[in-house]
Amino acid sequence: MSEPPTVLVDLAGFDGLPVARALFGSAIDRIAPLQSLESLVGETIPVSVLRLCENNFRVRLAESDLAAFTTAFQMHQQQRVWLKQFDWLGSLLLPDQMHLLAPLITPKPPHRIAGLQPNCAAPGRINNISVLVWRHAIQAKPAVELHLASEDRSTVETLLPLTVGNLP
Repeated sequence: MSEPPTVLVDLAGFDGLPVARALFGSAIDRIAPLQSLESLVGETIPVSVLRLCENNFRVRLAESDLAAFTTAFQMHQQQRVWLKQFDWLGSLLLPDQMHLLAPLITPKPPHRIAGLQPNCAAPGRINNISVLVWRHAIQAKPAVELHLASEDRSTVETLLPLTVGNLP
C-alpha cells in the first residue's frame, strides 16, 4: 500500500497547548512529551500529533489537507503561537519492525529504542545522523516514521534493512 504525500508541520509557542487543545481536542492534555495521538481537526482533517514538549507539537497530515489545516490554525492567530513547515525536515516511513530497526539506532539517553511503545517517539542516531523515531499508526496500520534532516535521507535509506516508503 502506498501512502499519499504527507507533510510535517510544527505548532509551537507560549500558547501552543491551548491552541493544540482547541485544534485536536482535550485528549492532548493527557499525553506526555514524545507521546502521540490521532485526531480530527474540524471533524474532517485526520492528523497524527506528536507532543515534542510542553507547548510544542509536530503534526503529520496529508499534503492535500495542509491548506484547510492552516485555515483552522489561523483562527488562533491572536495567540502567541506559530505554525511552521521546515524545509530541512524530512521523514522516512517504515514497516513496524522494531526488532530490525532498534539495533541500528543509538538512543539519546535516557531514551530507549528497543521496546518503544506505539504512539511514542525517541531521539537517537544512525551512524551519527540524528533521527527521531516515532512509532504510530498510519492509515490504521502500525508503522515507524523516522524524522531527520532531508539531506540525510538517502544515506539513512542505504543503512536500513527495511523497505522505505511503503507499509506492509
